[in-house]
Amino acid sequence: MNALIAAAVEARHYASLARSRAARADQEIHRLTLSAAALTLDSVARLLGRPDREAAVLDSLDIAEAYATSRDAGPLALPAGFSLAVLDYLTA
Repeated sequence: MNALIAAAVEARHYASLARSRAARADQEIHRLTLSAAALTLDSVARLLGRPDREAAVLDSLDIAEAYATSRDAGPLALPAGFSLAVLDYLTA
């Protein structure tokens, strides 16, 4: 499997996880923050299809992690450093 495709699959996995957690969140701020993370991770997956967009991928992944791990994401926040799982495919 191509490294870019694998990284995109991983980004989509975390987007799905964030979306699922947003659906279960008790507070609106948690839902909105996790939904924003999911949308940004979807963007990362799409950008990975464009190898000339490396800077945009890294910036978007950084933004997604900031949303998904922030205090505003609440108790269902994704674990810090999850974006490294996406980057591991690109550096393998």
